Amino acid sequence: MRQFPFGLIMAARPRWSPALRHLWMGEGFEERLEALDGFEAEFGRSLLWVVDVPARICVLGEHSDYVPYLSATMITFASSQIRMLALISPRDDGRVRIASSMAGCDTCEFMIADEVIEGEWLQALDERGTPDRHWSNYIRGAVARVLKSFDLRFGFDLFIHSSIPAASGTSSSSALTICGLLAIHLSNGLSWSNDVLAHMGGSAEWYVGTRGGLMDHATMAFAEEGALLELSTRPFESRVLPYTAGGCRWFTVFTHAADKGGQVMNEFNEISFIQREVIPPMLVSLRFEHPRDFDDWENTAMALDKTCQSDEFGAVRVRDSFSYVMRENLRVKEFLSALGRGETKETARLLEEAWTDSRDLLRVHTDEMESESERLRAIPGVLAVKLMGAGFGGSLLVLTEGDVDLGDSAIEHTPGSGAEVLDFDNTGIGSRVRCAAILLCGGKGSRIVQQGVNVHKPLIPVDGVPSLIRVLDKLDECGIEFAITLVVVPPERIAEYTKALNGKACTVVPQPHPLGTGDAVFCAMEHLPTGIEQVYVSFGTQTLVQNDTIRAALTYHLKHHLGFTLPTTITNDPYAPLVRDDSGRVVDSVETHMEGVERPELGEANIGAYWASMAALEGVLAPLVELKRNDVSYDTPSGELGYPNEMVRACLMAGVGVGGLPCAEPSEMIGIKRIEDVAIIEFEMDRRTRWSAVR
Repeated sequence: MRQFPFGLIMAARPRWSPALRHLWMGEGFEERLEALDGFEAEFGRSLLWVVDVPARICVLGEHSDYVPYLSATMITFASSQIRMLALISPRDDGRVRIASSMAGCDTCEFMIADEVIEGEWLQALDERGTPDRHWSNYIRGAVARVLKSFDLRFGFDLFIHSSIPAASGTSSSSALTICGLLAIHLSNGLSWSNDVLAHMGGSAEWYVGTRGGLMDHATMAFAEEGALLELSTRPFESRVLPYTAGGCRWFTVFTHAADKGGQVMNEFNEISFIQREVIPPMLVSLRFEHPRDFDDWENTAMALDKTCQSDEFGAVRVRDSFSYVMRENLRVKEFLSALGRGETKETARLLEEAWTDSRDLLRVHTDEMESESERLRAIPGVLAVKLMGAGFGGSLLVLTEGDVDLGDSAIEHTPGSGAEVLDFDNTGIGSRVRCAAILLCGGKGSRIVQQGVNVHKPLIPVDGVPSLIRVLDKLDECGIEFAITLVVVPPERIAEYTKALNGKACTVVPQPHPLGTGDAVFCAMEHLPTGIEQVYVSFGTQTLVQNDTIRAALTYHLKHHLGFTLPTTITNDPYAPLVRDDSGRVVDSVETHMEGVERPELGEANIGAYWASMAALEGVLAPLVELKRNDVSYDTPSGELGYPNEMVRACLMAGVGVGGLPCAEPSEMIGIKRIEDVAIIEFEMDRRTRWSAVR
């Protein structure tokens, strides 16, 4: 993800799902591949963002984040071990489709327009009432919450694959909400900050009927690998705490599902109601203000009514609820002090006190939780056991020392990173390789001339800028240092192109006769300076080839010491498919139209961009020209010498390595062949602009 001023974040572009499959195969990414299988089974091949969201582990500070009178502090971290993976595909309409590999999560869809909620958010939700239970409500809530701030036009397809146990107290529900927030931001080209993600996530989850705070969402937004988080409210702050385990280990042990529906939701909302609605006016009358009067909290607690009557919940426990959050706040302060001194025994004491208070003051334990905690405390090496999450079931947090066996349901946790949109553009060529670029701008453009267009195809404006200029500008931003860029044109158009390219760092060179792309590259070779190692070849009409595709292909080309490499895409009905043997090696490349070959239904196609080593150009292409060139043409069926197909075959015959890298998306194949293609290209450019916007 990219960081912008004021903390705004915008993710990298979405990637073609077959390209992701190629990237992950054989690299130990089985979970990602399972998620990809699930997505494609539901929605087909698509452009995808991949979002990774952690489970939340709360060390201390449970039931404090939603208390309005408290300047609360909580200690949390994100789990490296259990996380939620979301595959998100942008749509061009307002439909949202969601599916999951999780049990009980059926596929469903809705329209963005269905989730418009008028009026003040919480009041409107209260008046609307709790919706029927369904896992999609967490995604709907995220969409509805963002609609309060932005006009949204574009939906998404979303597939969830998660190792976070549901109803376990590790906040799988909040992870779903974060996934929904990121999906709607990404599909509409909206940037976000971690602060926005935390606050919007906390209130978005109210949609389902609960009335919690933002601790879970803030943890998922701000967590850093290897560290704890200190989260504070009123005002909100997040601070990273360097953490050394000191021989101790953190585990969660599942007891039973903490079902957030029905009675359990009522119990949780009662606790929230007491803290939000009942206690604050009492404290005003007692002139108690936190943190100013924290040292006097016990006297204040005794001045509060033990219980009071509520129309919705009946008799509610006021004094115990107030005492719990005050004692929890004190434990956090003592934990921070103990953390600085490395006092594990003090930490264990605080966790055990938290367990006692959640049982005696909040009364959120069940018999199964109590029984499991007794079993765990009897195991040598267990230092402390406490509640995880809201209670009424779920998991227990266990602090241990040394090697312990807590049973099959135990999961060890180490502090991990927060939510992120994965960026797969990790190539960095720098100046290690001396490169050149050749852009081919030949051809008569017979089809487009027949449509009444007299402008040479590479100079046709695309959204007001000639196609070739767009290709050159993109190469300037590619991150690869090109020692020279050659533009190959028909000799009669030299003056036209020289004028059009005035001020551009490129050299216009002629192809004396229109004898094919291979001939054009050969004509350009004599203009390359000494010392060039790798040559990129493409066309002045291929405006949609993306820079990370160019970089990825060069990285692959260099890594495997290849002579010729084609970045490819997996697509239906490919015009120029690459052919591989059973082991995956490239064995041919065909041009279906010129060679009269039937197109396969699905195949791997080149996108009109190629990398060749200078050694391959000199050792393969030049001899090929000499072999096949006669006085007026080439000894080929068309009389022309093609570039990609002829180079693939000649390199293979010469024992020079050829590779194909399926790293591109199908839109990158689109060039200007007919005037209608300009509108298609502009549409794709608009989509990319939307996905990379910073607002």
